[in-house]
Amino acid sequence: MKAVYPVIEVELPKTVEGGEPEMFSAVGMTGADTAQNELGLTGKGVKVGIIDSGMDVDHPAFAGRIVSQYDFVGDAFGAPGYFPEPDQVADDCGGHGSHVAGIVGGNDPATKFKGVAPEVSFGSYRVFGCEGATTADIMLQAMERAYADGMDVVNMSIGSSYQWAEYPTAKAADRLVKNGVVVTVSAGNSGTDGQFATGAPSLAEKVISVAAVDNTEMLMSSLTLSLGGQQTKHGYMLGNPSPEPKVGQTLEMVVADPLNACGTNPFQPNQFAGKAVLIQRGSCTFEVKANNLAASGAAAIVMFNNAEGYISPSLGNAKITMPYVSILKADGEKIKAAIEAGQNPTITFNEGQSSFKNPSGGTISNFSSYGAGPDLELKPELSAPGGLINSAYPLEKGGYAVLSGTSMAAPHAAGAAALLLQAKPELTPEQMKA
Repeated sequence: MKAVYPVIEVELPKTVEGGEPEMFSAVGMTGADTAQNELGLTGKGVKVGIIDSGMDVDHPAFAGRIVSQYDFVGDAFGAPGYFPEPDQVADDCGGHGSHVAGIVGGNDPATKFKGVAPEVSFGSYRVFGCEGATTADIMLQAMERAYADGMDVVNMSIGSSYQWAEYPTAKAADRLVKNGVVVTVSAGNSGTDGQFATGAPSLAEKVISVAAVDNTEMLMSSLTLSLGGQQTKHGYMLGNPSPEPKVGQTLEMVVADPLNACGTNPFQPNQFAGKAVLIQRGSCTFEVKANNLAASGAAAIVMFNNAEGYISPSLGNAKITMPYVSILKADGEKIKAAIEAGQNPTITFNEGQSSFKNPSGGTISNFSSYGAGPDLELKPELSAPGGLINSAYPLEKGGYAVLSGTSMAAPHAAGAAALLLQAKPELTPEQMKA
């Protein structure tokens, strides 16, 4: 016996919902669009194993391309008191695995959705139930099965933060690489915890550990600002929960005083009747702001950020009947200046969605673990789009969803590896990593 390790619990990575980006912009960020359109690379003939929550076997994005599958756990596993009860089909009821696989190589002509390597073959290895966690020993079994099934690439958007490169899941991942398998792993979503938060198995010496950067574009709902005879369109994110704005509704803009709308309600009843009220993020919760303005008769709440980027306000238990939307800091400052100059701007809520540049596009996502490892090793080695990624989701949950996480970054690297292996099948995993 060389060593004894505890069998740790490995949580299903927490992802962030919201936004509506084009997958095309994410594929374009990596250069995969050039590989597809100019070089004709699709990943055909390459097998990619997805160790995750399974894949939706009925989803058109994966039709006819799941060549191997194994369920290690069953639906109920992960809930307190439940033990593994493997199913015959590694179907996905949680959504995480389908989203990851869609990024690697989903292909749905009906919706024009296309992942990085749209003709790869898949191996689906289910280690999560519908919710909850898995365990390290189950992950080891899945790695062994993926190797036995002849996977060329294995993606694990899974990990346990604050681990060491000596932990068995990391050692097994290294063993896969030594035996000719390219392994991509998410670095983890513990960026706000600081250094040394990168997890196993991404700490393994020979795997490709992937951090996340934000997508460059977003499809968003929009409003039109009318100011001094000119009209400009601005994207917004809707609060949760918040009623949808009425399409075509035009409202006069006024600015709240105090601007943060905090404290014991500083406004008079019906002070803002029929008006859209401009406020700024900060000093108190979104819920407090919502309740104060709802009691003052606001027809809509328009909050601008106090930092760069978009934010989706979480309104807690606020019970409001008017829309609560969030816009960029620069857009809010522009409207505020116009109101204070007596220009009487109005806003009109538009139908449908439009594409907007993401101010944080191409920069490290705030949730992304960034290293170094506990032994001061260079982890993660590279980054890929992981913030605001649109991909496949179980059909019973809508078919597609937008999620953020390093879980979304690692499959971009897995798909890229598949394209490279199609072009240069002689590449070793070490050469791929280089």
